Parts: sequence; structure tokens; C-alpha cells
Amino acid sequence: MTLHKAFDAAFPPLSAPIGCSIAIGYIGGKRATNVWTLQEWKRFALLRQIPVYVPDLTLEKPADAAVNACDAARSLGWAPDQRPNRVIVCDLETSIDRSWYAQFTYTVAHEGFQAVAYGSLSTVLENAASDVWVAAWDGSAALLAGQTIHGHQWAADVPWQGTTVDLSVCDDWMWDGAGRGPRHN
Repeated sequence: MTLHKAFDAAFPPLSAPIGCSIAIGYIGGKRATNVWTLQEWKRFALLRQIPVYVPDLTLEKPADAAVNACDAARSLGWAPDQRPNRVIVCDLETSIDRSWYAQFTYTVAHEGFQAVAYGSLSTVLENAASDVWVAAWDGSAALLAGQTIHGHQWAADVPWQGTTVDLSVCDDWMWDGAGRGPRHN
């Protein structure tokens, strides 16, 4: 299995950390610290790209959050109904709400995308997600075994070009579901 190096950052750096072939950035949600602009996404046009939506489960209805996430992805140029479907990450952090996440996933699929649950290894699997990106800052750039885990965020707050980035590895499934960059001006 090939592992692809990825980075994410609330405030994107000017260029990707060395060896990263996937940029993971933020497209919205009530808990998003910063939403990447089109120009920020374009910095990484040569990389695969994965959008992240950061909902507040107490303030956003799951179907509304899913539609907002899909609308934001489409507005940046991610096309729905691709084969394989483009992934949209739902950043759950430490939240556990199986029903909320199931409704979010259903709506994302109906909109033509594939939902991936992101969160702490200690909690994210409790959401019964079929596709998972775990945060376990163990310093090991290896994929963890488990409930369809496709990504592992293994390092956090790594200084890079005046900001901090988190580092991950992703499998081929996640790579294949990543877009090739925003296409709109």
C-alpha cells in the first residue's frame, strides 16, 4: 500500500512542506478557525486537495451542514458525482454523535461527494463512520489499523514558513478521492 504525505493548516503556508502531495484545507463550518480563499487553494494547484468542513454539532443541523459543505466545495471547483467520488472531511474533533454524522454522510452522498470523519483516535470511531481520518499524534507516519481508517494525522503544530501545519499520511483510497484543485477564478 502506498502512503501519501499530506498537510493541513488553519492558515496555509506559501508552499507545501517537503514531500507532501496532498493539501488539506478548510472550506467552512461554524467552528472553522479560518476558511481558505481561492487564492490560497491555488498555491497548491499541483497537489491533490481535500476540503474540510468544521461544523458545530450543537448549532448546525446535519443536513444543512452537509449541503453547506458541498456548496462550498462546488463553489471552489470540486465536481460532484466523480468516480471515485471526491471526499469532503467532516472535522468532528472529539464530538460523538452517530445520528448527526449518519445524517451528514447521507446528505453528502446525495450531493455527489463522499464524507470522511476526522477526529481524535480516542473518539472518532464512536461515530460509526465508514471512512475515517484519525488524529493520533504519535510521531509515526504510518496508517493505523481499524475501522476503515484512510488517514492518520501523526504530527501537530509543526512550524513551517511562518505558520504551523499538521502532518498526515493517507492511503490510495483517500488519494483517489482528493480533487486536483479549484478550477474557478
